[in-house]
Formats: sequence, structure tokens, C-alpha cells
Amino acid sequence: MSPENARVHVAAELDRADQALRAAQELLRIGLSNDAVSRAYYAALHVARALLLTEGIDPQRHAGVSSMLGMHFILPGRLAPSHAKELARLEQFRGEADYNRFFVFTLEGAAEEVAVADRFCEAGRSLLSAAGWIGP
Repeated sequence: MSPENARVHVAAELDRADQALRAAQELLRIGLSNDAVSRAYYAALHVARALLLTEGIDPQRHAGVSSMLGMHFILPGRLAPSHAKELARLEQFRGEADYNRFFVFTLEGAAEEVAVADRFCEAGRSLLSAAGWIGP
């Protein structure tokens, strides 16, 4: 992937992240807590994918995103280990929200997960901005 093409892909992932985070916030507002948690995870996932694209990495599976993020951003110290834990937490809760018919998030619990996704997204955007991939 050329650098110009990578920028287009990074921007597309960030647009998807923005949409997912806005959807999570709106779903929370109307009381759909499980759906809000699911969208919150996808917001973080798209930011993680944007980060990986800057390294020429485009994993096709969720596990690949987490693994490669750890290898290329967490281990070298470019992103705090707490952010890897946030992504893992969001992924776990997304699974519960989407597939466990008996698991129901409270609005307070869902709001906490949306805030976790927002923190992750901000950290990723900050890193992308510092590296010149996006504007400040």
C-alpha cells in the first residue's frame, strides 16, 4: 500500500470510528445499553486498525488487530498497556452484549464502556496526530 493510499485507509477507519462512537452515545441516550457497548467496541477497533495501517498492517480478524497492536504499539511503548487492556475489555463486553442473551448492561455500565472507548479513541488519535497522519 502506498503512503497516499494508506492515508486514505486511515481516514476511512477514523470516519468509521467516529460514526461508531456517535452511535454508541446515541444508543446510550435512548436506553439501548447492549447496543451501545457493541458500537463502543467497534469505535475502538477502527482506531486500532487505523494505527496498524500506519505500519502497513491490515489484519482481517479481531484477534489479529489486538495481537498486532500489542506487538507494534504496546510493546515498543508507543501506546500505554492500559489501552491494550481497554481494547480487550471492550471486545469481551461486545461479545457478551451481542451473543449472551442473559447478559444485560445497566445504563451506568454501558456509559462506562462508552467512556472507555472514547479514551482509547482519543489516545489513538493523539498518536496518529503526533505522527503526522491526521491534523491536530
